[in-house]
Amino acid sequence: MDRRTFLHSLGVTGLGVSTGLGDSPIQSPDQPVYLPSVTGGAGSMSLLVAAVDAPEPVRAQAHYLCDGVDDHVTINQAVDDLGSTGGQVQLSEGTFTCAGAVRLRRRVRLAGKGRATVLRAVGTWTAFDGSGIGALIEPLDTGIDKTNVVHLALDGSRFRGADVKGIYYNITSEDNFDEGPDASHTFDDLYIFQTRQHAFHITGAHMRASKISRIRAYNVGEEGVTVAHGFLFECPDAFVSECESGSSSGSGFYVDGANNHFVNCKSWYSDLSGWQIRKPRGQYAACEAQDNEQHGFYITTGPNSLVGCHADSNSWKGNAPAAEFDGFHIPWGDRIQLIGCSAYDKNEGQRGNWQRYGYFLGGSAAQCQIIGAAAANVSGGVGGNGAGNAANLIMVTAND
Repeated sequence: MDRRTFLHSLGVTGLGVSTGLGDSPIQSPDQPVYLPSVTGGAGSMSLLVAAVDAPEPVRAQAHYLCDGVDDHVTINQAVDDLGSTGGQVQLSEGTFTCAGAVRLRRRVRLAGKGRATVLRAVGTWTAFDGSGIGALIEPLDTGIDKTNVVHLALDGSRFRGADVKGIYYNITSEDNFDEGPDASHTFDDLYIFQTRQHAFHITGAHMRASKISRIRAYNVGEEGVTVAHGFLFECPDAFVSECESGSSSGSGFYVDGANNHFVNCKSWYSDLSGWQIRKPRGQYAACEAQDNEQHGFYITTGPNSLVGCHADSNSWKGNAPAAEFDGFHIPWGDRIQLIGCSAYDKNEGQRGNWQRYGYFLGGSAAQCQIIGAAAANVSGGVGGNGAGNAANLIMVTAND
């Protein structure tokens, strides 16, 4: 039984959008729509765009009215009308139908009303940089800095035939930045679901100093057809907190950029490893990999430091002849630290295979430190030729 069949057997479809605790309050008809002191016209600090199904009092106050067809065009017009000084495009509650990307200029804040504001994809399109399939939200060009995307739900609509990413940024030029080499974009309180491609993908040499928080990526990729990660980082120096990826056809988090920082993030039900850590100088605190088909954490380089991280019941692949995957898998690399980590398997409902080893070190792994605990792993708490390497410090309390 594959993961999504299992989900459906539990009656969990993930096909709907509900209002979450982080949502902005929905206003009653007699309440005014909040806008800053300067409203209306080019150069405004904030412009309100109303969905076709927004409440009538909201539509009566909006600067722009969408009709449910090519709503991205209307939103992009509002972005353009903010002018070079930037400002805020406020989206009402309701559904915005997008047959193309919403493309942000520098210093623009795109804000919704939490889960009550949905951008829904229709069809497919090419990304702003011509690299391939586009996303619901992108920058205008490769030299955009300081955008802010908050309080939105992004529906990739793959069950309706759409083929898009959720968010895609590729920043390669600093020529027009206010200062420094860092684009410094912010993403907060987003729900990205049912994309056929990656839910959240950032790349480019100047896509640095991103602040990324409270993003849920769910039901990403088409199982057996597209390898789509919940989060794909191909750039350095991001700060990521309270993000999660569930039921992706790739990995939950694929980190191919150096010096990134993750706190309280979780990957679960990925078709590949929960976390793939491919670049050095990363810091990971209180992160988790649970019920992924392959390894919990697959780490191929150092230095990287993981503190208080858990690998819980991975190697879920039910049709494998035996347990093949580990909680923490280090095939090679040096100066990798796993401090206060835990690797265990609950095997709830006898699903698939148990984790093979809690911690695995290949023969080329050197100068690594593992101080942690392991329990209920099929082949033991620690395994691999690197486990006996005197250059590694291993202190694992195991109950296997």
